[in-house]
Amino acid sequence: MHKLLKISWLNVKNAACSKEFLLGIIAAFSYSMLWVFLVHPAQYGLEAYDFEFGRFLYVIILYAAVSIIRNDIRFNTTKTIFTGVFSRIEIMISKGIGLIIWGIIFSVIVEINNVLVSCILHEKIGITGFLELNHLHLFITYIVITFCMGSLMVLIVSIMFSEKKSILFFIVILSMVNFYTAAITTLIGRRPEIAKNFSTYMKTPFYNTVLLMQGQFNMESVLINIEWAVFFCVLSVFIINKREIK
Repeated sequence: MHKLLKISWLNVKNAACSKEFLLGIIAAFSYSMLWVFLVHPAQYGLEAYDFEFGRFLYVIILYAAVSIIRNDIRFNTTKTIFTGVFSRIEIMISKGIGLIIWGIIFSVIVEINNVLVSCILHEKIGITGFLELNHLHLFITYIVITFCMGSLMVLIVSIMFSEKKSILFFIVILSMVNFYTAAITTLIGRRPEIAKNFSTYMKTPFYNTVLLMQGQFNMESVLINIEWAVFFCVLSVFIINKREIK
C-alpha cells in the first residue's frame, strides 16, 4: 500500500510541476482577480467569488485528471507501468488515490483564493467573512468533485488510450455542460416547482457537481457523486484489464 501511495503522489507531483498546470493556475487566479477588481458585483459575497473561481478551476481539474493516465501514454511508460510489479487493478487504484490527492490540492488552492479575496475586499468581506465560510464543506466538495469528474476523465482516456489533443475536446464539452448546468440549478433554486422536470438530470454528476460548487452542500449530492465516481473507476479498471498494452 505504501508503494501505491508513493506512485500516486509521484503521478500528481509530476503533473503539478508541469508548465501547463502552472499556467492554468495562474490563469485561474487572474480570472478571479478580474472579478474582484473589475466586475465586483455589489451582491457578491465570498461564496459567490468562490464559485466564480471554481468554475474556471474546473477546467484545470479535468486537465489534471487526464494527466494521470495521459502522461503515461505521452512519455511511453505504459508498458512498464501496466505490465510491471503491480497488477493493473493496483495501478488503477493508485490513479484513484491520485485523484483524491488532487482534490486536496485543489481545495487548498481555492482556500488561497478565498484568503486573497477576503484581504482585498477587507471592508466588505474581511477575516470575518472568511471565517464564516464552512471550510470543511469546501474541503469535502473539492475532493468529491475531483474524484467524480476526474474518474470520468480517466474513463475517457482509458477508452481512447491516446495522448492526442482530441482529449481537449472532452474537456471543453464537460466545461460547457458545467457552465450551462449552473443556469439549471439557479432556475430550480428560484422556482422549486419545476424541479420535477429535471428529476432525471438531478441524479447526474454534472448537476450535483454544480450544486456543490455553488455552496449548496448536501450529503445527497456528495453520495451521488461518489457513486458515479466508483462506477467510472470500476468501468475504467475493466477496460484497462481487457486492453492490450504494447
